[in-house]
Amino acid sequence: MTEIPKNFLLTERDARKPLSPDQAYEMGYRISDRLTVPLELNPCGHRRAVDGGRLAARTITLWTSAPSGSSEQLIVYRSPRAARAALTRLRAEVKRCARKGDPSSPQLTIRWRTSPARIGDEALGMGYRSWQDGYENPAVTGIVARKGSALMIYTTDEGAYNPGALTKEARKMAAKVCTLPGVC
Repeated sequence: MTEIPKNFLLTERDARKPLSPDQAYEMGYRISDRLTVPLELNPCGHRRAVDGGRLAARTITLWTSAPSGSSEQLIVYRSPRAARAALTRLRAEVKRCARKGDPSSPQLTIRWRTSPARIGDEALGMGYRSWQDGYENPAVTGIVARKGSALMIYTTDEGAYNPGALTKEARKMAAKVCTLPGVC
C-alpha cells in the first residue's frame, strides 16, 4: 500500500508547527488522512468521498479570522485509470451541479465554472461564486491536476476567480508525487 510520507504536502510543515495562543486565535490548520474525506472541490456537496479506488489521502485546510481559507489535498488511487475516473466524475459534477443552491439556505445562489489548465497528465481550473441576499461573497478558486495515479487539489477563497494563481503549487506537487512508489 502506498503511504503519503509525513511533511510531503507543500503546506504540511507549516501546518504541523505549533501556533502561539495569539496565532491560534487568528488562524489554524486541520490535517486529515481519512480516505472518506470528499474532494476539496465538491460541486454537488457530497458529505463523503464518492470516488473509488483510494489508497492514501491527505487533506490540509487552513482557516483564518479574515475570514478566508485555503486547502491542499493529495489522493493516491489504485491506478491511473481510477484517478482519471475521479477527475472525469468531477468534471461531470461541475456541469450537473453548476447552478446548485443550498436547500437549507434558499437565499444563497452558487455558480460553478471551469477553465482549462496544463499541469501533469490532465488538469482543470474550477471554482464558484456565490451570492446571498443580493450580495456577492468571495469567489472560491481551485485547481485539480492528475499525475499518474495521484490527484492533487489546491483551493483558496481569497480574491476573484483565478485558477492560474494556484498552478505553481500544483506543478510542484505533480513533479513531487512521482517520487512515491507506483504513482507515475
